Amino acid sequence: MIGGPDITDPPPPPGWKQNPVIPTSQQQAQDTLLGYLKKTLAALPAGTTLDATRFGGATSTAGGDDNDNSPTAPKNLDTVGDLTPPPGVDTATLVAQTGEIWKSWGWHVIERDGFYKPNRFGYAPDGYRLQIMASARPDRAPGLSGVSPCFPGDVPEQRTPFPKVLRAE
Repeated sequence: MIGGPDITDPPPPPGWKQNPVIPTSQQQAQDTLLGYLKKTLAALPAGTTLDATRFGGATSTAGGDDNDNSPTAPKNLDTVGDLTPPPGVDTATLVAQTGEIWKSWGWHVIERDGFYKPNRFGYAPDGYRLQIMASARPDRAPGLSGVSPCFPGDVPEQRTPFPKVLRAE
């Protein structure tokens, strides 16, 4: 595959339903992603950090439809950072624990082929997605990212700055 793995989301298990909540502003999408990230960190070992500084910024918007270049083309909001646990917690344990946290919220959580392993992709009933995956470099922390559902490209873009570093409390 020239462009990398197929990023089409797999179908959910029978009986699991997703009803996307379409953000009405980028601020709403950001607040929801930030809430899920903080909730994840709160359930991880104290001292765990999510650090987006090496990515140049904590969030970005991306087109939700590669074939639509119009001003109202759908977009989504995404964020990514390095998830660094305190000493003594290895990547495999951190990834598995994170997946279990999301499952406890009623999310559909899977490990996907075609991505660095271990990984977990968590699909929320409201259409948001979080994913954690090992780095290609064993000396680097796993990445944790989040993506909002697509929203119309003309929703208000104003939003507060997204923190570049979040910490488990």
